[in-house]
Amino acid sequence: MRILVVGAGAMGTALAGLLSPAHGVLLWCRRAELAAELGQRRENRRYLPGYRIPETVALTSGPGADLASFEGLVLAVPTQHLRATAQALGLKNFAGSLVSTAKGLEIGTSKTPCAILEDLGCAAKNILALSGPSLAGEMVRGLPTSLVLAGNSAALRSRLATAFATPTLRIYHGADRIGVELGGALKNIIAIAAGMSDGLGFGMNTKSAIITRGLAEITKYSLAQGARRETFYGLSGIGDLVTTCCSPDSRNRSFGFAQVTDPASFKLEEHLAEGAYTVRSLVQELDAAGGPEMPLCRAVHAVVAEGREAHKVMRELLNRPLKQED
Repeated sequence: MRILVVGAGAMGTALAGLLSPAHGVLLWCRRAELAAELGQRRENRRYLPGYRIPETVALTSGPGADLASFEGLVLAVPTQHLRATAQALGLKNFAGSLVSTAKGLEIGTSKTPCAILEDLGCAAKNILALSGPSLAGEMVRGLPTSLVLAGNSAALRSRLATAFATPTLRIYHGADRIGVELGGALKNIIAIAAGMSDGLGFGMNTKSAIITRGLAEITKYSLAQGARRETFYGLSGIGDLVTTCCSPDSRNRSFGFAQVTDPASFKLEEHLAEGAYTVRSLVQELDAAGGPEMPLCRAVHAVVAEGREAHKVMRELLNRPLKQED
């Protein structure tokens, strides 16, 4: 296949490298100077240091890519920038497959990345979500990784799963695209809570409770949006949640840790933590339209968006009325 990877962050760089031995891959960078640097150094020092980008990965920037020459596009663009990027590239008129790796909800609309693409006029049957426990640094080191590819067309997702698989990357596929996307988006909020817990000096008992109750909140919200319950026991649910909450390489966990220990040390504009934006979108939607009770997500919002002290918010969580586990 001829594949255009849009976005030269950690995941875009990793997927471009992993796919390039079997496919013709062009990596699109938003900034021309970044494309020039990656082409010269063959290393993405900001987002994926230490990994040599294969010579088989071509590089470009700007709006000049000829979309008609590609069979598939991988959109590794942060959720908050996806709409503008898709419009600039003219993706509405692209006839091939569109695979989104973004994990978030758009502020102002609460739309998932795939829903944003549909909103722009892209054909729903061609849009897929690729998600799961996927730390880019581990992927490029050849450590075994499993992801899930979700879309409406069984034939398309099966074909792409085969095309994207590598000796160390196993791709499952399924039909619950909204569930896969919401699992990937909302787990980032829970990972921020896990990072805060670590920053406060709490232990594994606390983190296990955060993961478990976080999964319950994610599932309740997602079922109301039409997702399937079994999705959250899979790679894009509990799998991604555990990795993001526990790994020291998780940006969202690191962001939560920094909120407690040294907020100035983590600059969102330099180290993207999608959960910091997603929690604002989620609570905005819950306040406007209602939804399930999500105390853990609201606690993260209280710290991240309202500036409250984490230890006081945690105490309030513990002092809520007792209830039956659901």
